[in-house]
Amino acid sequence: MYKTYNRLQSTPLLLRSCEAGLFGKNHVYENGSIAEALFTYLSGEPNEALFNQLCTPKCGRHLVCLSEQWENFIQQKNPDTETYVRYEMKPANHFIFPHLGELPSGVEMRKFGEKEFEEKPFAHGQNYKSAEDFAANGAGAVIWHNGKIVSSASSFISFENEVELDFSTLEDYRRKGLANHCINEMLKDCEARALLVHWDAQTEISRDIAFKFGFELNQSYTVYIY
Repeated sequence: MYKTYNRLQSTPLLLRSCEAGLFGKNHVYENGSIAEALFTYLSGEPNEALFNQLCTPKCGRHLVCLSEQWENFIQQKNPDTETYVRYEMKPANHFIFPHLGELPSGVEMRKFGEKEFEEKPFAHGQNYKSAEDFAANGAGAVIWHNGKIVSSASSFISFENEVELDFSTLEDYRRKGLANHCINEMLKDCEARALLVHWDAQTEISRDIAFKFGFELNQSYTVYIY
């Protein structure tokens, strides 16, 4: 078994589900692996031939290096590769529920049910087999306005009583606190059901929202856009 120099302090839920054969595709070779699981996770020692087969230049893959060898490989292969920082929060199943005030008039909060599953707003729900599967293993809440879903917080994926949280709001409805209300409702459900919630923040804004709900920062890490 190859030795992993883990750049993350814990194995991401997306990668764990991929390694279990439930999400994405994991390419395993003698001294490492390349896992396609939303992000492309690079473990062990580099395999240049397989990497070139899966990752053509400017393909837009978001690479997470889980070994020092892979990080050196990417930096040497393309020194100008664009990077950004993500913020991995410590998984939690107990939360702070801040006072959010009233929702704006004319909008309606709903649990992520069968109708919402059919709509799959912001691609939420797409990694579940059915609405019944989502109800049993996932969690979420949405806000409707004028017959459409304008904001949603949802489990992106579920694995072993754990969920990965994702949220999004239509551009015209942002900066109104709608996402906070959706997250609040989702986390109440998760806490009641003892679901362990993972939050991997793409931006400082997302990280700071996580702080409001009682999440603590586990670590920041670099993502390469290849």
